[in-house]
Amino acid sequence: MYLRQPEERQCGAGQTPKPEGVLTEPTANRLRLALSQLIAQFKMPTAEGEKRPFPRLRNFILDALAEGRRKKIAHVLFEADIGGVKDRLAEHRLRTGESVTLTSYIAKGFACAIADDKRMQSYRLGRSHLIVFDDVDLMFLVEREWEGEALPVLCIVRAADRKTAHDINQELQAARQTPLGTHGPMSALEMLFFLLPTVLRKPLWFIVRRNPYWFKDLAGTAAVTSMGMYTSGAAVGVPITPMTLTLTIGSIEKKLVLQDGQVVERDVIHLNLSVDHDIIDGAPLMRFVDRFKKMLLKGTSLAPSAEERQD
Repeated sequence: MYLRQPEERQCGAGQTPKPEGVLTEPTANRLRLALSQLIAQFKMPTAEGEKRPFPRLRNFILDALAEGRRKKIAHVLFEADIGGVKDRLAEHRLRTGESVTLTSYIAKGFACAIADDKRMQSYRLGRSHLIVFDDVDLMFLVEREWEGEALPVLCIVRAADRKTAHDINQELQAARQTPLGTHGPMSALEMLFFLLPTVLRKPLWFIVRRNPYWFKDLAGTAAVTSMGMYTSGAAVGVPITPMTLTLTIGSIEKKLVLQDGQVVERDVIHLNLSVDHDIIDGAPLMRFVDRFKKMLLKGTSLAPSAEERQD
C-alpha cells in the first residue's frame, strides 16, 4: 500500500481569481476617479447644431397628447379591400364633375358607419351618463405651415354623415388654404388659447373635458387622420388620441386574393381604429369594422346625401 503524500496547498488556492481591469482600490480612489470623469464630461465641447425656437402653436399637439394619455385607448389594425375604388372615383368625376379624393371617400364611409351606430361617437358625462350625439362631426388633421414649421391643425367637418364625399373634399381643400387665425382651421380664438402658457391652458382643459358638449364643439365627435400618402408598403399609425373613436388611414398595397375561384390582384388599404375602451367594447368594435369595410367595398360613400335624396 502506498500512501499519497499530501499536496502542497498553494497560496490563494480555492479563491476566485481577480479579473483583469477591475478596479480593486479603496472606495475613496473610485470616488476620485468618478469625480474626475464628471469634470471631464462637463469640459467636453458642445455638439454642433442649430438652435431653433420651439413652435408655440405646437401646444395644440401637446394638449391633445396629454388628453389622449388620460384615456384607456384600444386599437384594432385591419385591412379593407378597395379594389376598383379608383376607377369608381374617376367615373364619378366624369359623370358629375365632382372631385372626390380617396381620403374624403373613406371619411364619408366612416361617417355612414358611425351613423348606423351612434354610440361609437358618444362621450361620458360624469360617471353615470353617456351623451350620444346625433350629428357625426369629423375632426381632420390638416398639415399647415406656421412660422416656417409644418404643423397639423384640426379641421372639423360638421354633420359629415349628411354631406357627400365631394362636400367633405371641398371643406378639406378650403381648410388647406384659409389663413390660420381667421375663421377656418385654427381660428383666432383657438390660436389665442393654444398660445397661452401651460399654467393657464390646464385649468381650461379641466373644465372642457368634463363637458361633452363643449368638447364636441372644440374637437368634434370622431377623428380621421391620413398618413398613407407619405409611405409605401404595409404601414399604418397607432395614435395617442383624446377622441372616443379615431380612424387612421394608412398605405395602399396590392395583394393577390381569391375571387370567384380565381386569383386576382386587388388594392388593399391598411387602417387602424382607436377607441376609448371605457365606452366601446371589443364585440361592438368588430361589428363596426365589418360594417365599415362593406361600405368601402360597395361604394356607399358615393351615394347622394340626405338632402339630395329628398330633392
